[in-house]
Amino acid sequence: MKNVIVSSTIILFVLLSNCASSSDREFPKSFGIDVSHHNGNINWGQVPDVEFVYIKATEGATYVDPMFRQNIKGAKAKKLRVGAYHYFRTTSSVQKQFENYKQHVKKSDIDLIPMVDVEECKKWPTTQFQDSLIRFIQLVKSHYGKAPMIYSVNTFYNRYCAPRFNNYHLMIGRYGDEEPFIKGRGTYTIWQKSQTGRLAGIAKNVDINVFRKDKSINDISLGR
Repeated sequence: MKNVIVSSTIILFVLLSNCASSSDREFPKSFGIDVSHHNGNINWGQVPDVEFVYIKATEGATYVDPMFRQNIKGAKAKKLRVGAYHYFRTTSSVQKQFENYKQHVKKSDIDLIPMVDVEECKKWPTTQFQDSLIRFIQLVKSHYGKAPMIYSVNTFYNRYCAPRFNNYHLMIGRYGDEEPFIKGRGTYTIWQKSQTGRLAGIAKNVDINVFRKDKSINDISLGR
């Protein structure tokens, strides 16, 4: 057991060192992660006490992440603050995508507001994409009581979403030392600043997410 604890501490120190920017050597006091089946079979008992975890639940109208139920069970047994996300497809109806998410993500499963992952706009013009995303957000808010957070990488968000969605909570992927830049009025809530974090209990690289300095876990709490 002592060897496991020492190893976890070393891995965590290396991770936090990599997250620090070249201009600011202060390590983040806390951070969260997001995971899916791409992260493999996670040993949640060995995962450090991260501040939160978002777990992939569904995608499109029919897909369910094969590790979702196992990851939810493991993260909650670890007493982590848990959220669940849906990967939004432009090849499926909004209603069917929402029904897929609702069927597999119970209110009792999550502590944090839902999250919708938007990274593609293949078949719809931008206006249709935005209108469809608004409809999905409305359906989620009506059922879960709060609007979902939007995840996207910085370039995609500014091209297809900003500034119409700037008032929602945003998790923005931008890797390196430069913070996300949001076009128009508004800012991000969470910065996904690395795709290559290494943590005990997770054999593969994991995304590392940190709150903007004026935001906290309270901002994304689902409440009851």
